[in-house]
Amino acid sequence: MLIALRILLGVLVVIVLGAAVAPLLVVADLAAGGTGWGLCPDGMSTCTTSYFAGPELLAILIFVLLAASGGIAVCVRLIRRLEAGQ
Repeated sequence: MLIALRILLGVLVVIVLGAAVAPLLVVADLAAGGTGWGLCPDGMSTCTTSYFAGPELLAILIFVLLAASGGIAVCVRLIRRLEAGQ
């Protein structure tokens, strides 16, 4: 049980790091002339995204960060409880 919680904790930390780095990678891709991972299909010169594309991405990233951070807090509490009981 303890090993599974530690693995889950590691996965949640990777998810938080991925969600935190994703906007940087999108901007770097746009700066290099890419599509920004689909945000601007034809590149920055002819980017016609809706007004809600940025806020939608922000809301998704905030939700992922908060959910994964909550999961990390729960995992850490469970790990501490299990280690204290042994």
